Amino acid sequence: MTTVMRFSSLGDVGLAASVTGALGEVAFRTLPRYHDLVRRFPGVVCALGPADAAPPGRVVDLHNNLRSRQYRADTRLSRQDWRRRSRVWFKTAPADPVILRYARAAGVVASPPPWLPRVERGSALVLAPGAAHATKRWPYWKELAASWDGPVRAIGGPGDEALVAALGGEVESGFERTLDAMQGGAVLVAGDTGLLHLGVAAGLPVVGLFGPTTAEDGFFTYGAGVPAQALELPLSCRPCSRFGGAECPVGDHACLRDLPVERVLAAALAMAR
Repeated sequence: MTTVMRFSSLGDVGLAASVTGALGEVAFRTLPRYHDLVRRFPGVVCALGPADAAPPGRVVDLHNNLRSRQYRADTRLSRQDWRRRSRVWFKTAPADPVILRYARAAGVVASPPPWLPRVERGSALVLAPGAAHATKRWPYWKELAASWDGPVRAIGGPGDEALVAALGGEVESGFERTLDAMQGGAVLVAGDTGLLHLGVAAGLPVVGLFGPTTAEDGFFTYGAGVPAQALELPLSCRPCSRFGGAECPVGDHACLRDLPVERVLAAALAMAR
């Protein structure tokens, strides 16, 4: 059996499903809040917490941080930290896509999405307006919802309650309920967040809105399988961060403020076909 380690966050854990199916039987070590999710991954037969003993066999570390290095591992993820920092500071070439680095560490070929059972398609516009960092939040979710000719649903995680409630939704507890909320969706529109990757994993077409980060920065390259489009503006200040931040460094937040509702709606309609 192979033990795979990735402790957080939602998007990084979700993208690990691209390699688990090629590893045979897998024990997945992660934080308890992700256990319900990783049990759905191809090949995963059990979820382990940080203190649980791993079964005999190969260990693949897809996190490679101080916490994961406390455990024995046969191979570890190449973090490419210098390339990622240089990308922000000097606008150099991006690091390799996360899925590609996962595949290299695992010694397998990554599979294209979906990696979870496909959601049933319908006519609803699914919105994920939240983000852990303020600079990743697009300001025009209400206008987009009002422009959609059909049902609209809003989803989010802890901390997104106010944003989701303003769109008539509620934050679901647990990944099963979040995936249930995606049922009947035509397309998911989200920022550069874990819910964007969860939608792809479940086979829902997605439109990703990128501001302080860019689609090239390692997380939006899924391969064929699920329709996905990234919307972003060609500003010289981008990317200004690896993860987003509390305030725009140049003070105008033009990367998302100047991304119009009409462009996002057109992309959502195209993905929904």
